[in-house]
Formats: sequence, structure tokens, C-alpha cells
Amino acid sequence: MAETIVSDVTLRRGRAASSDTALVVVAGIACLVVALQQTLVVPAVPRFPQLLGTRPAAVSWMVTATLVAGAIATPVFGRLADLFGKRRMMLLSMALVLVGSLLALLGGIGMVIAGRVLQGMGTALVPVAMAQLRDSLDPKRVGPALAALSSTLGVGGGIGIPLGGQIIAHLGWRWMFWLSALLSVLSIALIVRFMPANHADDDGTVDVPGAVGLGVGLLALLLGISQGGAWGWSDVRTVVALGAGAVVLIVWGRFELGQASPIVDLRVSGTRALLFTNLASLLLGVLMFANLLTTTIQLQNPLAHGGFAWGAAAAGLAMLPNAAAMFVVAPVTARLAGRLGPRWTLVIGTVVTGLGYLLRAAISPSAAWTIVWATIIGFGVGIGYAALPMLIVAHAPLREMGSANGVNALMRTVGTAVASAVVATIVSGLAVPFDGRMVPSAVALRVLALLGVTLSAVACMVSMLARDSRRSEAGHD
Repeated sequence: MAETIVSDVTLRRGRAASSDTALVVVAGIACLVVALQQTLVVPAVPRFPQLLGTRPAAVSWMVTATLVAGAIATPVFGRLADLFGKRRMMLLSMALVLVGSLLALLGGIGMVIAGRVLQGMGTALVPVAMAQLRDSLDPKRVGPALAALSSTLGVGGGIGIPLGGQIIAHLGWRWMFWLSALLSVLSIALIVRFMPANHADDDGTVDVPGAVGLGVGLLALLLGISQGGAWGWSDVRTVVALGAGAVVLIVWGRFELGQASPIVDLRVSGTRALLFTNLASLLLGVLMFANLLTTTIQLQNPLAHGGFAWGAAAAGLAMLPNAAAMFVVAPVTARLAGRLGPRWTLVIGTVVTGLGYLLRAAISPSAAWTIVWATIIGFGVGIGYAALPMLIVAHAPLREMGSANGVNALMRTVGTAVASAVVATIVSGLAVPFDGRMVPSAVALRVLALLGVTLSAVACMVSMLARDSRRSEAGHD
């Protein structure tokens, strides 16, 4: 009899572990699919004006629209997941990616941009998936699972550029959207099959004015950030967009503080632990995307100006080790967090990131070493990314888990927009003539590396502050 009971218990534990693994794999696949949407089309942007018969300025909106739509949808979907269930919002997010992909396949710049908007909204799935795993898994498996999901953000961004380059070179631009459509169908089927339906964590109502205000404010702010380099930072359009975004978000914040069921609970987000966790997320977003941009620029730059004269396709493939590093580091981060706590794990991530940027600034004798330094940065950012959701789980109320993860993901998205604008401004401002064209100077590359060192140091200090002073060090940090 005793042997039978032990056997039954062992069997149940085995089934539970198998079920947990299936949930993590399905969530990881879904997150990887939406992460791909950010960078998959980037290699094709220079060719789209000719392919679609439109102006380069219009094509640039294929990237900007996805970024802005994702930033607006992420906190809103996080809150809706708390109100209506996380599995339901995961399915809605992936359905948007599918519809957007099919819409883009119709062709024409208008349809492609509309499709990219829907694909961008689909990226709101990531924080919802994290909150879903927090609800569904054995508590002991939550940390490693969140680390694995966080790694997909870097992996998806890292492989999107080389994958998109190969697709546009050998299959044609429509296959980028066919691939997204097929992957989204697969993800929807897996979510339906394996993700458990869950009840709402909050019985509040939908804050429609708050969602609209947040959307308008973020749209204006990100429009100014993303287009400032093209328009000019002193151009009236840039100034108006940034100013209007700041004013709308300030008014929105005051409005939200008076709501019983706000779209973003600023009192929760404003606690010391979550405030500094979100600031660290913003900085890591800048450091991650700046690494990707700077590495590809340096590899393609002329030999006479600190580069290595690689082609665009080869430079894109060179980012694969960086993506692999962010994936491999996930289980290591989970063990680190188990021993040191997520806060100190985040600190370690920022230190490793800073080391990579410092080595890039000091020693770049060859393309191989440049790739090695970029990969070290990938390790550091991967550690930091994996620690961030663990800090959210440690400090956010359960009823606000989806919303809190959404705000943290929003800060990463804003970080990538800031990185793109800063890199573009430095590169264009310190450009030099070469062979009848303007290229980034060696000084520009050095400035970008030193900026990475500085921001890593700031991120390290911010990470140290990401704790709740009312809680004990043990068990929470």
C-alpha cells in the first residue's frame, strides 16, 4: 500500500512538472514570435521604397508604427489581462499579429503600415505571458520560467535582423509576413491547447479615459523621440510632439491618481522597488538596442574610420552570438537569483554590460573581438532582463501583476526608441566624408561605447536602489 501511494505521488509530480514545462515552452514560443516582429523587417527597409513604389520617409513608419503601437498596447493589455484573464489576452495579442501579417501581404504602403501597427500591438503579449506563468506554475519554477521568457526578447531581436536579411535576399519581402502569419497560427494553437484559462485577478472596470490619455501621450512622446533625428531636434514638429507628450502624460498621471480602477496604478508603480526596477528596465533597453545598432554600424564602417568593411548581411549574422548569449544565460540567472536575490542579480547584469562596453571602447583590434565584446554585452543584458520580472513578482501585488509587467515592458520599449534616436544623432553629428558619402567617424564609435559604459554605471546604481525598504533583505531582494 505504501509503495502504491509513493508511486501515485511520484506520478502526479511528474505530470505536474511535465505540464509546467509545456506552459513555459508555449509561452516562450509565443514571446519569441512577437519579439521577432520588432526587427524582422529592418533589413528590408532600404529596399521597400522601390518594392512598394513609395518614399523612404513613408517606409520609415513601418518600424516607427510597430514601436509606438507596442508601447501603447503593452500597459493597456497588461491591465485588461488583470480584469479579463491572461489567456484571453494572449490569444487576442497573437490574433493581432496574424491579422496584421495577412493585412501587410495585401501590399501597398498603407496596408503594410496598418499591418505593422497590428503586429506591434501583438508585442503586448510578453508581460501578459509572464503574469500567466506567475499564476500557473509551481512557485519554485516561476523564477527560471521568467528568466527564460525574458531571454526571448533579446533572442527575437537578435535573430530578426539576420533572418529578415536572408528572407529578403532569397525569398522576397512577402515571406517575412507569411512567416509571421504561420508562426502566429502555431502559437494560437499551442495557447489554446496548453494554456489554462484563469479567472480575473481584479474586479475593477476598464479605465477608458485613462487608456486613451496614455495612448495619446505615448504616441506624441515616442513620435518626437523616433522622428527627432529625421526632422531635426530643434524642428517645430519635434518640439511640439515632445512637449505635447510630456503635458498629456502629466495630466494623465494626475487623472489616474484619482481613479478607483486606473489603467496603470501609479501608486503601485511609484513604490521605491518598482520605480527603480522600471528605470533599470529603461536603461537596459537603451543598452541592448544600442549594442545591436553600434555593432552592425562598426562592422560595416570603412576600415579607415574604425570599421571592418563588412556587408550588411554578414553584419546581421554577426549578431547571432549575442542572441545566443541572451538565451544561454537564462538558467544561470535563475540560479544566481536563487542564491543572491533578483536585485543583486540585476546589479551583476549591469556590471557585465558595462564591462563589455568598456572593452569595446578600449580594445577593438578586429571584427572578431568586436563581436566578442558585443556578446559580453549580450550576456550582461540577458542577466538583467531575466532579473527584471523576478523583481516585479517580488514587489507587485498579485492583482496588479499583469499591469506591473506591462509597465516594465513599456519602459524597455521606450529604451529601444531612445537608443535608436541617440545612436542616429551621434552617428550623423560625427559623420565624415568617405568615397562620396557620409559615414560614421571612429570618434562616433568611441563616443557610443563610452556612452554605454556611462549608462551601465547609472543602471548599476539604479539597480541597487530597487528594493522595498519596508521589507527585509532576505527573501525579497
